[in-house]
Amino acid sequence: MEHQCRIDMDDNAKLSANQERMQDPAQHTVLEAAAVVLRDLGKAHYREIAREIETRGLTPLAGKTPEATVNSRLSSDIKRRGNDSQFVRLVPGVYALREQPGTKSSEDFVSPGNGGAQDYDQAMSTTEEDRRVRVPLFPVYDEVRHLLRVWPRWTRTQVTGFHSTLSGLRGTPQNTVDWQDPDSWIPERLGGDDRNLAEAIWTKSGRSVNPRYTTGHWLLCQKYALLMEVSGKLALTERGQSFLDHENGEAEAFIDEQEGLLEALRLVTENGPTRFSGVLGEWGEYLARHSRFGTDSTRKDTLRRRLSNLVQRALVSRKGTLYTATESGRAYIKRLGIGETRGNRRHRNLLLQVRQQSEVVREQLRERLLAMDPFVFEHLVKRLLEEMDYQDVKVTKQSGDGGVDVVAEIEIGITSVTEVVQAKRHRRTVQRKDLDALRGSLYRYRAVRGTIITTSRFSAGTKAAAVEPGAAPITLVDGNKLLDLLIKHEIGIRKQPIEVIEVDPQAFEELLQVADE
Repeated sequence: MEHQCRIDMDDNAKLSANQERMQDPAQHTVLEAAAVVLRDLGKAHYREIAREIETRGLTPLAGKTPEATVNSRLSSDIKRRGNDSQFVRLVPGVYALREQPGTKSSEDFVSPGNGGAQDYDQAMSTTEEDRRVRVPLFPVYDEVRHLLRVWPRWTRTQVTGFHSTLSGLRGTPQNTVDWQDPDSWIPERLGGDDRNLAEAIWTKSGRSVNPRYTTGHWLLCQKYALLMEVSGKLALTERGQSFLDHENGEAEAFIDEQEGLLEALRLVTENGPTRFSGVLGEWGEYLARHSRFGTDSTRKDTLRRRLSNLVQRALVSRKGTLYTATESGRAYIKRLGIGETRGNRRHRNLLLQVRQQSEVVREQLRERLLAMDPFVFEHLVKRLLEEMDYQDVKVTKQSGDGGVDVVAEIEIGITSVTEVVQAKRHRRTVQRKDLDALRGSLYRYRAVRGTIITTSRFSAGTKAAAVEPGAAPITLVDGNKLLDLLIKHEIGIRKQPIEVIEVDPQAFEELLQVADE
């Protein structure tokens, strides 16, 4: 009896706590807070819902990325409770209350039985941290649409076999292949189904899609269930048909968010006009959280391909080396409700301060180099080459060197070759005559290649002559590249670690759950 009484008292205490929480807006659960927001907004992207919850102070959002917490709670509630959930997902990332008139869930977009509904729902139910930027060799969407008109009616085995055949094709020094000319290599190098499929891709795309480079397109179609098998043949899923028919529609929006294109667009929108390097750092941090791509080369390649995709769709424009979000790109961002949370703004402000400090240090380093004694500058270049794994690096005499300041050995494959370096510490543009003089001195050191390192820049004629066919190669390192290398190898600079501390609401939430138990 005493035990039963204690249970009743505990239940009453929890009931009282729940009532107090409902009366105090600051004690709402995430779902209750989301409902409050959606009653006002009607429908909203989960990022906007999270932003409104934080702005209104409805409830603390746990986790390092509050918007991911909101998306996870809403998705889990819909998945667990089905039609009994008060929430409904309209399109990828956009939610409304089921009671709102005219709401239509994403299940109406991808119908059961098409081979992709389960994958779609499973992908949408994951948190943002669980998502992965997974497709390498990311294609432009116009090319994918061409292929979605060709691949149906072929079998999966024929397509995968075709890609296997292409991966084994190689040219030789005696029999080179111009892979940019499918009209030549398709009949010469392929036969049977492989040749027929390659010709179909090439001709039906109006000779705009090179069959040699379609692996990324296939991976994307498989990952996001744009194709399925019907009676042994490939056919479009409903999502695939939607992707084919509707540019910037729901299917594209879903892939854009999954694969980081929306993040790339947001970075350009907020930083533009910007160079590739201006968003590469933040893109690398995004990949660290949302993908398994970790190397410097894949970090650059994934961003470069996604920017090319956005440029092709006119969501981003490129003029020279500068990227700028177009009006269409800004409208696309606004339509999907992509924005920053308070936590993201703090993070971006910190990154901005670090970037500003880096620019100040670069200018200080540049001025120090320009004020340096020329002979000391040559020894600085020697030190840099040694850090870059050159061997037997020597500074030449200060006179009679034929324009050569440093001589070094570098391994290329299994062969060690001699390289000569000219170090130019000045502000004027390096002209072609300087390059010709260095190239003319190669024989004196039995060198096969050369490098010019300068604190300034190179003329257009110098850049053209550096890669002149039939001539010894000359590498050009301008002032900006020199600063990059010195910073990378920590020559003349010190890197200071920054420690940032934050309150972790999730830890307190877990303690509360333990206490409730």
